[in-house]
Amino acid sequence: MAKKTMLNQTTSRPILYTYAQEQIAKTPSKWSEPKQKAIQEVKDIIPEIKKIVSKIVGNATPQSDLDVLSRYDATEEESCFWFTDRDDMGDDNYNARKDERSIYTNFACEGYGGYYRYGSSNREIGTLSRDDLIAMYYEDMVANGIDVIKYKYVEDNEKDYNGKRMTTYSQEIREIKEKIDAYQKTFFVDNDMAMSFTVPKSRHSCHQRARLVSSDELAVFQKYLSALERVRLKWHKHYEEMKEKFKAYAELIRSCKTLEAVEEVWTEASNVRHKIVGTGTALALSSISQSVIQQDMEARKLADTVAVVVTPKESVGV
Repeated sequence: MAKKTMLNQTTSRPILYTYAQEQIAKTPSKWSEPKQKAIQEVKDIIPEIKKIVSKIVGNATPQSDLDVLSRYDATEEESCFWFTDRDDMGDDNYNARKDERSIYTNFACEGYGGYYRYGSSNREIGTLSRDDLIAMYYEDMVANGIDVIKYKYVEDNEKDYNGKRMTTYSQEIREIKEKIDAYQKTFFVDNDMAMSFTVPKSRHSCHQRARLVSSDELAVFQKYLSALERVRLKWHKHYEEMKEKFKAYAELIRSCKTLEAVEEVWTEASNVRHKIVGTGTALALSSISQSVIQQDMEARKLADTVAVVVTPKESVGV
């Protein structure tokens, strides 16, 4: 009898969990194409936004004045700005800055002041929140072995796949967050987002000083925000779909003592056998969600066979 490849909790099962995410992300979904379309819309509007920002901020102070101010150390480099089409804004009107006609931009990859990132508001353009980075780059993240679903699972449940109590402050989850956050640089490089301008120094922070734009220019900013919101909505729908499938894979991986038992149901698991051989011992067997996994594999095989993903005809508008 051939020797069985035993599974363990520390190495072999995590390999299978990560590979499951990668395979599920490849499964044809009615949400994939709409999400990719919305992502492209976000990217397409960035050059126009940069053009507007450069015109407004770059022309705000004559270069001759900046030259004089710089002699007295009265200039600074800024990359974050507050824009509005309202000409009745005060310098520090907090309620006004929350108005739907106020939009913030931040073109520094490291965030404001090198330590604070925006992305917490639906009225901000530039650096993305962690959830937005996941929505934009999920497929690439899992293809690079980042256990995004574990991060989300712990964030939602404060425990890992096996029921062990865990928070997002644990070392393992912090490392996953760091890998996700590194995609901020990818977003900036891919879209040439980094910009800064020499401006007069002010006692107010950059997000407390309104810069006036036309309603048409503000509408361009809003187009970006609307496209990013569509990315979030499509991602949420797609993630809920993938999360349900992942439950079946996770149940299989948890319940099997050996890699061979996993392969009986999920044949694709043999593709990571070389990573698993020799990684340890296992837990007890429980029930298996075979049909979900097998249907998922068939969907991927069909997509590979026809070489194109056929999106269902039903409406996916949100």
